[in-house]
Amino acid sequence: MNFRTRLLIVVAVMIVVSVFLSSAITYVSARRHLESAARKQMEQTVALIAKQSQMGLDRFKMDMELLAESRLVRDIARSPKNETLVRETNLRFLDIVRKNNVYTSINLIDRDAWCIASSYPDRIGYSPMRQMVATRPDFKAAVAGEATISQVILSHGTGRPIIAISVPVREDGRVLAVVRSTLDLDHINTYFLAPQETILGGKAYVYDPWLDMSLPKGWVVPNIIRSKPYMRPDIPNLPELATNRSGIVSYSTKSGRRLAAFLKTSDPEFLFVVERPLRDVLAPIETMGKITLATLVAMLFVISVAVFRMANPFLRKLEGCMAFVRDIKAGILDRRLETKDNDEISGLARGLNTMAQSLEENRNALEEAERLYRGLFENAVEGIFVTDLEGIVLNANPAFASLLGYSSPTEVVGRNVSRYYSSTRRSRLLDMLETHGTVKNFEVLFYRCDGSQRIGSIYARADKDEKGRTFRIQGILDDITEQREIEKERRRAEDAELRSVQAKLEALRYQINPHFLFNVLNSLSALARISSRQTDQLIQQLSRYLRSTISSSESGLVPLSQEMGTIESYLSIEKVRFEDDLMVNIDLPTQAMDVRVPELILQPIVENAVKYGTKTSDLPLKITIEGSITGDRLLLLKVTNTGHWVSTEDGNKSRKGVGIDNLRKRLTLIYADRYLLRTEEDSGLVRVVIGVPLETGTRQAQSQA
Repeated sequence: MNFRTRLLIVVAVMIVVSVFLSSAITYVSARRHLESAARKQMEQTVALIAKQSQMGLDRFKMDMELLAESRLVRDIARSPKNETLVRETNLRFLDIVRKNNVYTSINLIDRDAWCIASSYPDRIGYSPMRQMVATRPDFKAAVAGEATISQVILSHGTGRPIIAISVPVREDGRVLAVVRSTLDLDHINTYFLAPQETILGGKAYVYDPWLDMSLPKGWVVPNIIRSKPYMRPDIPNLPELATNRSGIVSYSTKSGRRLAAFLKTSDPEFLFVVERPLRDVLAPIETMGKITLATLVAMLFVISVAVFRMANPFLRKLEGCMAFVRDIKAGILDRRLETKDNDEISGLARGLNTMAQSLEENRNALEEAERLYRGLFENAVEGIFVTDLEGIVLNANPAFASLLGYSSPTEVVGRNVSRYYSSTRRSRLLDMLETHGTVKNFEVLFYRCDGSQRIGSIYARADKDEKGRTFRIQGILDDITEQREIEKERRRAEDAELRSVQAKLEALRYQINPHFLFNVLNSLSALARISSRQTDQLIQQLSRYLRSTISSSESGLVPLSQEMGTIESYLSIEKVRFEDDLMVNIDLPTQAMDVRVPELILQPIVENAVKYGTKTSDLPLKITIEGSITGDRLLLLKVTNTGHWVSTEDGNKSRKGVGIDNLRKRLTLIYADRYLLRTEEDSGLVRVVIGVPLETGTRQAQSQA
């Protein structure tokens, strides 16, 4: 074997060994760097996902609290047997479930755990559901008045894991019922956390690996909502998940090795996991390995032809690659290798360039996220602060410093917040944080550095260690001084408007009573010339009528039965006068007699019917008073008489005297535009139609308050 051959073999072996070693070193170094970067990124991501998920659950709870405060839910909680309210509530709940893919169901449950309304009406009055819900801690807490988000629990209704949100429905400080919504764990993972797959190339989960999925003996899952069987994530029950609050684990699945970051939250406790296939993490260096193998084969093929001619360029390129790898290891990611040629080493260089670019993009993304958070912190209009348990300010943004009268956060950091508001309120805040973990809308009277006082609202959260002890407090301070001043001014304006409305109503009442009295006195004058006995009867009826009108209600509203008593007294007076020439028919439903209406709402109408009907109608004059309740909760009252409208001086056939005008003004003051008042004439009949809501008008409600 000659020297050239031996040299060729030696050089070939050296080249092969060198390429192999350099590739191995590059692979190991790059793998360590990639795994380290991926671990850090995944730890940050799972923390961000946990925080966003907690905020999302808090938003869902807030949505349920707003739903519990709605008028519809309170009405059905008071009247659970009202079928119309039940159907309307069921449709409202179903619409919310359909619009939001996270909710499985929304139910309204009374204090005895009976379902009285649901997005799935089959659950109403379902006894097994009552037995199940009555034992749930979240339901018991809601009955006690506390809105609660449960841990992951097994639904006996679907056989699937869920998270329940229970919110009390209150009235006058008493819990009437509980709005209980359920969020299917698969729906949360699919619709709420699934977007993370696009960002990471992996998946994000929230689940409980130790949840007992067994049902009570003999229990048959009703599955009213027809859910599919639950398929838990392909993540083994590793001991680290049980013992540690957070960390990184690696495990094998059917699809290969996976890297996962996990984090546990508290109050309630959830386990968040972000996993990523290890092959995706190592994808850049896998490509580099393929390129290296191709380079090795090509070099062995051509080494016999031009070993010395090619050795030097290859060595230089390999040296450049090694230096590049060292730069990557040192964190220098902005440099790139030249890849003008198409040889194997250039392919390796392109692979390293791709890997460096990927690492640089990941680092830039992390830096951009950090800059974004810092920008939000620095530019927020709310005052953001961080203190230790003793009250020393550890960090603050410019808005917080400005609220306290300082020009820079550096003037605030290191100071004790107890110098800005009372120690009593400080102790109260700490007690609430120790009990609930978070505090919202906590009002304080704080002092600026110049001694001026302001009113603030604090949102604070307690950060606790693994032993549950508070070691840090983060919070937001809003200056609500102007808001409170505006509220005071608004209340003063509302009070002034209320007094004005009351004065107008009283003035209208004084205008109505004399108007009727003059008409009755004219009747007495005419009757006295005919019969003294009938005059005595008329005086007695007038006495009873005046007694009923003088004793007015403070609110201006009376039951319809009382109003009809007044009308009947009036008609009795007119009956004495007209005898058989006046025929009256009253047809009112019994359920309408308790409806509250404005006082003397019918008196001017009936008075005009008698006054003008006797002039334009053939005798006997016929008067009919009818009433009904419409489907849109409106009380309709109709006064019909024979005859015609008396034309006014300008020739219009719409006789609107003082009584009608006053009635329209009163209805406008009480109900704004939510009433009906119209006049009709058809085939010798004159009709006045009045419609008022079944509930008290807006302004009159303020008067009662």
